[in-house]
Amino acid sequence: MLTHDELGIVHLVLNTDCNAWDLAPTNTSPGVCRFCYRERNRVSTDANTVRRVIDRVRAESEAHRCVFTGGDPVMPYDNHLEIALRHATEVGFETNLHTNGLLLSERYIGLRDHVTIYSLAVDGPDAETANWFRGQGYFERFLSNVEFLTADQRRLAFNTFTTAGSVKELPRLAQLIAGVAQQTDVEYWLISQYRPIGRANTRKAEIYGFERDDFVRAVDDVRDMVDGVAIYAQPTRAPEDQYPFRVWVLADGTVTADLGSVAAPRNEVLGDLLVDGFEPLVRRAFALREQTQMEGIA
Repeated sequence: MLTHDELGIVHLVLNTDCNAWDLAPTNTSPGVCRFCYRERNRVSTDANTVRRVIDRVRAESEAHRCVFTGGDPVMPYDNHLEIALRHATEVGFETNLHTNGLLLSERYIGLRDHVTIYSLAVDGPDAETANWFRGQGYFERFLSNVEFLTADQRRLAFNTFTTAGSVKELPRLAQLIAGVAQQTDVEYWLISQYRPIGRANTRKAEIYGFERDDFVRAVDDVRDMVDGVAIYAQPTRAPEDQYPFRVWVLADGTVTADLGSVAAPRNEVLGDLLVDGFEPLVRRAFALREQTQMEGIA
């Protein structure tokens, strides 16, 4: 069995598409969520398969948390999200719902009792900054979500993406998050810089590719502004950088892993856990990652 130290968190992908691009970009924006990749849905599954996938992960690991991500898992169609969350909590997982929140209020009743932590994306302290990244009306929806989640005393977390301009707004965003933390439990704040990962282009680099040291310094400057909240910095990923090991489980049973190659267009596909088992596939990922790192050194 995979221990907690080896694999404390599993990322479960119910779909790889996202509804953020339904929002219209602001006048000054290069386009909604342009820092992200765009990929049509490549997960096809059913409710029984989702349960079997979760059971297999539970049986073969001591992972304590299941992160529901994508794409965005809160979509305007049945992707078995409520069933997956319910079953994950029943077998003992904490659950982290990582979402832009655009449809969160509409599906909240079915999600509420089975989500440990809601991770919401917000890229600036006001509509001008946040909507530049996510589209017109996004910041207003974010504030609405925070209001009803704090009123219901839900545990929250925040994810922020930065440009050379918006990183200067981190102190004001820290004040906003500190205010939320006074009303309900906020577990962490993840702040990210540009990470090309196989889909780099010159235009993105011009917008997002400011100096790594400037980013790290800006994050360090706000660490003391949000008491009791863990702050994680995810700077630009260069070819020589190591990257946190992450295993991704698609809801059809496919297991993938990030092996550390910036040039790779997508994660390494390891196999089907319903056929091959979960632990053997993750062990293979460990071995492949070590091999990739050794080849990089050579």
